[in-house]
Amino acid sequence: MSGTEKAMQGVADTLREFWAHRPVRPRAGRKLGGVATGIAMRYQIDPVIVRIAFVALALSGGVGVPMYLAGWLLLPEEGDQVSPLEALLNKGHSSMSQARTVLLGLLMFPAVAFPFNDGGFQVFATLAASIACIYLLQKNRGHLQPATTLADPPPVAPVPGAPAWDPLGAAPFAWDLPEPAPRPQPPAPRPRKPRVAATTLGVATMVLAGSVIAGIWAPWFTAPHIIGLLVAVLAAGLLAGSFVDAGRGLIWLLVPLSVVGFGLTTVGFDGPNDFGDLKSTPKTVAEVKDRYEISVGSVMLDLRELPDSGSVKTALEADLGELVVHVPKNADVTFNCEASSIGELNCLGKQADGSTVQVGGTDLGENGEGGLKIDLDVLTNVGEVKVLRD
Repeated sequence: MSGTEKAMQGVADTLREFWAHRPVRPRAGRKLGGVATGIAMRYQIDPVIVRIAFVALALSGGVGVPMYLAGWLLLPEEGDQVSPLEALLNKGHSSMSQARTVLLGLLMFPAVAFPFNDGGFQVFATLAASIACIYLLQKNRGHLQPATTLADPPPVAPVPGAPAWDPLGAAPFAWDLPEPAPRPQPPAPRPRKPRVAATTLGVATMVLAGSVIAGIWAPWFTAPHIIGLLVAVLAAGLLAGSFVDAGRGLIWLLVPLSVVGFGLTTVGFDGPNDFGDLKSTPKTVAEVKDRYEISVGSVMLDLRELPDSGSVKTALEADLGELVVHVPKNADVTFNCEASSIGELNCLGKQADGSTVQVGGTDLGENGEGGLKIDLDVLTNVGEVKVLRD
């Protein structure tokens, strides 16, 4: 057998050993199905670290969701003979009902389809890294006994007639002595926890301020990138705090910030890196720009003060926000309004809302054909589009 074959055989043996001595989902101390808590107890690590790992996997293409559901189905609960899936196959008893097991199994289909919908290297690399982590845990900590929560020992009944200072009757010859006066005990000093949360928030504030300033010169510092830097700082602080039992409150900031960052990455903004409100009221045809763009905010273009003759062609575009165009009552307007991701459209009487919506056409105004001609393209990724004749 070659060295490679021996190495592969060692990996297979370790994974078989993991399955034979797989974690057990506890009934107490768990947040959802007990998968993270069971893994933490099996290998004697902080449950917060395991939960952070699942959250990170869920945000990394959605792989963490099917992995958690798989653990819920394949790991037995405390006190059960087999896992819920094995119980469904009549291999033993599980406290989870068959209906709930079937429901979790059905949830696996969309949970698996979402990360594999786009394919790509990231999903397979994440799965490979997860399997490698399981292998390393079993290889390095598989010999440890699972941590358990021990109940308080049963109380010992005192010996009848014994004084309070000798309830077990260990020194009956001294029972006639007077009760000793209790010695005052100084209050135990409260241990000071490391100020992980305050330090992490301070670093995050410095990173935010520095990124905003750097964004003036470096176009890399967009909103998704800045949020990614903040998530990395908070995750590092939460991970460091898990070793000293501090900083757990950071998770309430990390989770929503991660969701916002994931949403911005999914939408995929490609426009300019500016934010705020943009308003323009040109009075001549020459003052009308070819394009009005913004990343996040609103654009309001008022064309009602243009002359009654001539022609203009312009486009409004935003990644996230509201686009509003006011046109004269008698102008001939050809328009195309679109929301490429999700939005609400109201363009000269034509309305639509939902995901990937578009309306267009030509409106000649109150006096029919003739007069100022306007050609409009109004595009947004996420937001609201209005073309109004008022």
